[in-house]
Amino acid sequence: MREPTRHLLFLDECGTHDMARVDPAFPIFVLLGLLVGETYYAHTLVPRIKALKDRFEIPRDTGLHSRDIRRHIGVFEFLKDVARRIAFYEALNDLVAGLRIRLFAITIDKRMLLKRFIVPVNPYDMSISQMLSIVCGPPGVGGAWRPNVARIIAESRGWREDRELQDTYQGFKQRGLWNYGSPTVTNRKAQTVQRVFPRRVEFARKKSSVVAGLELADLAAYPIARAIVNKDWSNPACQVVAMKLAGIIQT
Repeated sequence: MREPTRHLLFLDECGTHDMARVDPAFPIFVLLGLLVGETYYAHTLVPRIKALKDRFEIPRDTGLHSRDIRRHIGVFEFLKDVARRIAFYEALNDLVAGLRIRLFAITIDKRMLLKRFIVPVNPYDMSISQMLSIVCGPPGVGGAWRPNVARIIAESRGWREDRELQDTYQGFKQRGLWNYGSPTVTNRKAQTVQRVFPRRVEFARKKSSVVAGLELADLAAYPIARAIVNKDWSNPACQVVAMKLAGIIQT
């Protein structure tokens, strides 16, 4: 029997999970998951990102950070030139459109979250539980239809935050996943979490290591957040990302 494809799941976020100070201009928190086959990632996705960087003379050890690209700072200062900016954005959109990846997004309006729960809920804890649930696929459908996630790689948010997430993840493996009252998210048993997902979450720091999967997750998270805030998906980047969305939950 053919071995199931091993997948990698990369996690990145857009917006803050601070519930004490909610910015009315950007009250959204987005957790983005990028699911990709392990072999495809190494042999196709990573080389294509390197080729894009080489084409635009971006050092390979420089991450494709959405914030720096949007602000045209650092090595992305060349984007101040209109012609080069258009060429780069088109190449980036073509890259994402041509990749065999699946995106999952949990978008949370923190204002609505404050109204729904009497006891404050951490948007990150809520979103990762929902994220893992939709990555599992449709309820009651197992076997070959359920991905084998060999590794979960998340953006590091600091020693304390990483430890808290690791503890939360271990709790999922012991108690299962909760949908937090969302009718479109399925509660999952602990056995399902143990079968589908790896033993631990791995963390990578953007400033000290360049991880292609996290680069793409970072680039995809902001267009989704902006589309939700503006209620407009007409931007080319939003449309490309939307093509790859295998699941999105809006809370």
